[in-house]
Amino acid sequence: MDYTFFMLPLSVVDNSKPESDGQNNFIRYNGISIYRLHVVGSVVFMETNYQDGSGYFILDDTFSTILVHFEGSISRSVSEIKRWDLVEVLGTIDTNGEKITLALNTIVKIGLSRYSFNKIQSIKNMRELSK
Repeated sequence: MDYTFFMLPLSVVDNSKPESDGQNNFIRYNGISIYRLHVVGSVVFMETNYQDGSGYFILDDTFSTILVHFEGSISRSVSEIKRWDLVEVLGTIDTNGEKITLALNTIVKIGLSRYSFNKIQSIKNMRELSK
């Protein structure tokens, strides 16, 4: 089953280990399989290969960081993002060895008010999962 939560802090990833069902990677948090994450944060580093449109960035949500990689058609959306921008990201759980990463599905540049609202929402959602 594909679970996507509206907002979660990246500390959920820190408290999980990567698993696979044979087709997809996921994390298990308090017994719930999470295949996709919806998070907000600041882009602290970005590298793009302009020849093929692939690249990665590091997303920091003040609790933790995660490497987010992208390729192909999504690179157009990423090209508008600069270092230190606040962004909202939806990504699929992926792994790089034992390290959990995100494969980027969507990215939107956001303002401070939306970031703050979603940050509070993510903490509330994590508390709900922890019950």
